[in-house]
Amino acid sequence: MRERTLMIMHYLTGLGILVSGTIHVYVVFLTVPANLTAWESTLSFDGFQFAILPVYRNLALALSLEILLICTTYHGLNGLRIILYELFQGRSARTYVKYALFAIGALLLIYGTRTIIIAHSIGGP
Repeated sequence: MRERTLMIMHYLTGLGILVSGTIHVYVVFLTVPANLTAWESTLSFDGFQFAILPVYRNLALALSLEILLICTTYHGLNGLRIILYELFQGRSARTYVKYALFAIGALLLIYGTRTIIIAHSIGGP
């Protein structure tokens, strides 16, 4: 891809982080049953191992987490790519950096998506 396209995607993922992060915070902290406080419904650990997982049953939260994962992975690795390109100027070094960051990004997305799916499927009734 051209550098211009990569940077436009960098800016768009920054906006995606802002939007999906806002949705994430809203769902986790502000969507609580009327008879409970945010602490009682989302942050208290009731003495069992997976007490927080019912929060992750919310589909909006799972989708916002997936979007947040995709956006932060691309945004962070693209920023790292720019830094590494500045440090290593050679053409062959850029090829290694590109493939290494692609592999790291793929692993992060696979593992993160797996974690979101597991948390969404086992959280609550």
